[in-house]
Amino acid sequence: MDITRDQRFAWSKRPENHEWENLIAPYYKQTDGTVNVDVLHKIADLNGLFDPRKKYAHLNPGQIAMNIRNRLRVLWKNGSLNLPA
Repeated sequence: MDITRDQRFAWSKRPENHEWENLIAPYYKQTDGTVNVDVLHKIADLNGLFDPRKKYAHLNPGQIAMNIRNRLRVLWKNGSLNLPA
């Protein structure tokens, strides 16, 4: 999947996306900016989501992270997201 520069720019301008990323990023982004997919798996487990390891095994880490974050975002919007202490 290719994401254009315009699509990335449009996504970055939505205030909702900034709020979501500010909430979730400290949990799964490492200090160098890379993604820690294992942490996202743990957050998915904490929230009772299906085991993404099986469903997304054929995807690269960025695609896995995107899919898990999209599912977690639904819980956040509904006010039922649980994050690790």
